[in-house]
Amino acid sequence: MRNLFTKASIIAGSLIFAAQVYAAPALSVRIMQPKSPTNQSSLKLTVVTLDRLGRAVTVKCFKKGPADAGFTQFGADLVLAAGGNSVNCETSSSVLTTNGTYQFFATATADPDTETSPTITVDYNTSGPGTPTNYSKEQPSSCTYKIKVKTADDAGKTVRVDLYRSDTTSFSADVSHRVDQRFVGSNTDVEILNTVGDCSKTYYFALRAFDSAENGSGVVGDSIVTVITTTTSTTTTTTTSTTGAVQGAIAVPGTAGNVLGEQTEGQATEGTTEAQGSTLGEATPSAEEQVYTGQKSGLAALLTVKNLLFAAAIGIAILILTWLLRKKEPVA
Repeated sequence: MRNLFTKASIIAGSLIFAAQVYAAPALSVRIMQPKSPTNQSSLKLTVVTLDRLGRAVTVKCFKKGPADAGFTQFGADLVLAAGGNSVNCETSSSVLTTNGTYQFFATATADPDTETSPTITVDYNTSGPGTPTNYSKEQPSSCTYKIKVKTADDAGKTVRVDLYRSDTTSFSADVSHRVDQRFVGSNTDVEILNTVGDCSKTYYFALRAFDSAENGSGVVGDSIVTVITTTTSTTTTTTTSTTGAVQGAIAVPGTAGNVLGEQTEGQATEGTTEAQGSTLGEATPSAEEQVYTGQKSGLAALLTVKNLLFAAAIGIAILILTWLLRKKEPVA
């Protein structure tokens, strides 16, 4: 009798294991986590799909912003080739409309199956830190400059200060002119000693603060400089005289050619070239947004292939056990 039960248990276990293997979803989908926080409204959220049955896959992108009551679809349906592939859910300023926390997920449908990806979170922030104050420059020796500044009292927005240097009065606030970085918080006195290579030259300095999303503050630095404002299409040069400060524009990271300067009205001033985040194209929003809860109906969830296979495996195991027990019974 013990051997009989052992055989029945092995058979039942094997059937249940097979049911688990074959009940694994044929369709899968996941969405990749981008850099967060970010100041970029144009994001490419990569969605990866796979269908083991080789069916065509349709992907839908969903978002929930800080002012949204629930998830809504953004962008058009994305139709992939048989078997699935990777595709991008692309956001724009019409999707990321206000600063705050956004949630995203994607669904993949290969008729009649639909799967939902895990939800990712992105912190969108374009406000930027306050401009540093109390700028001063000293030259203790011919080869050394002492730069002092105080970060703005901006409630913790400031996380870093970058120092830029040039031997001309017109220069870009980019990585080619950056000579120091200090990771400091708000309302903090900063002192930087900078040693130059050619002690016979006169050097000019400027600083700006950054937040965790790579938003740049205005710029402070030496007086009487040429201020250059660069956009993606135009360059404006202005000569200005200030008292110990050069006031700059808020940075918009992600593009090259970043410069110190004042923002010309109607233009977008670019920020530091080291900033993270994608600036590739904007998605075309769907003409009709759809509300999606991500939940299956109770009957649909109950009558899944996995549950049916488990039930079948258990039933077969019971039948085999019953047959083996009857086989062992003595004939009257």
